[in-house]
Amino acid sequence: MRKHWRLVAWLGLVLGAAGCGEAGDEPEAAAAEGPTSKAEAAEAVDTGKADWSFDLCERRGWYGDGECDWFCPQRDPDCDLPPLGPEPAGQPTKYPVVLAHGFDASPSNRWGFYQLVEALEADGHTIIVAEVPPYQGVRQRAAYLARFLDEALETHDKVNLLAHSMGGLDSRYVVSALGYGDRVASVTTISTPHHGSGVADVLLGVLPGVTDDLVNALAALWGRTYSDVSDDADLRQALVDISEDATPAFNDEVPDVEGVFYQSWAGVSSVFGILNPKDVGACEGKLLRHPGTADKMDATLVPMAGFVAHGAKLLPNDGMVTVESAKWGLFRGCIPADHLDEVGQVKDDGADPHTGFDHVRFYRGVVFDLAARGF
Repeated sequence: MRKHWRLVAWLGLVLGAAGCGEAGDEPEAAAAEGPTSKAEAAEAVDTGKADWSFDLCERRGWYGDGECDWFCPQRDPDCDLPPLGPEPAGQPTKYPVVLAHGFDASPSNRWGFYQLVEALEADGHTIIVAEVPPYQGVRQRAAYLARFLDEALETHDKVNLLAHSMGGLDSRYVVSALGYGDRVASVTTISTPHHGSGVADVLLGVLPGVTDDLVNALAALWGRTYSDVSDDADLRQALVDISEDATPAFNDEVPDVEGVFYQSWAGVSSVFGILNPKDVGACEGKLLRHPGTADKMDATLVPMAGFVAHGAKLLPNDGMVTVESAKWGLFRGCIPADHLDEVGQVKDDGADPHTGFDHVRFYRGVVFDLAARGF
């Protein structure tokens, strides 16, 4: 499991280390005592610098203190957490649910909705999984998405759109710009960059225009490993459409349609698995979590997180999208998950032992809630 404590990080000192310092050498004595804060300890373990020879968590009394400390060398009993949220239950939705994936993704692989279709169908819902070009702009992706709506509308009057990341922008465009407003009951977005992602702006700043053809060819080639429609690629346009610079104009162009129910969720995570003090405020007090827990971000997202958080501003985010950017329509709150965890990747089976978040359980609850609202 990728979110585990690293035992090897705790074996850094040789047996004779105790005799290496002089009495009264305060810096070395302080180092021998180890970090005094959990944030420092988590960072030391995560970066491989936890070179103390004793069990720091035992010394500090952090085992069983009411907080899940993933960085402890032994398993913290506070990490044995039950799944978050109530047990999903209810009636099937009135309308089919169309799943819309995000950028650099496909329905069944690479950032796809892992194990979700089977679970939702077992609950009695009608599920249609859309597939759109992973490296295209919103307008082109939305045209592909519309085909799947048409499929569902052959047997139903309306559909529910349930979208992750860029798929939420595609969904809003279909409803507003492509004229499907009278045939869509609801739009639910999970960590969609409604107000852009700082990563896209940074990438656009370093992507030379003269290389677009080559970049698109490489993107299409890579996309073929997991998507059947990757040949339709325009990476620059995709990045433009999810950039912070471009989304204000997009939002003006694609207003909400009266009669369609819009709601949103955001994910929150951190590099070292320590709660950002700003998380609760950004989530408007609606942060789904067990007390004392926080999600530890997947290492593949860490290089982007600093740009997303706008550096020292430390804006709460999931590694790709800030909480504020994810808000659209009725904001339902935050889940303790990074951008990968939100769709069960990479192949998350069951609840995260450090937070209790289970993506399948979460989505089952979301869809049952849509049914309860008459959708």
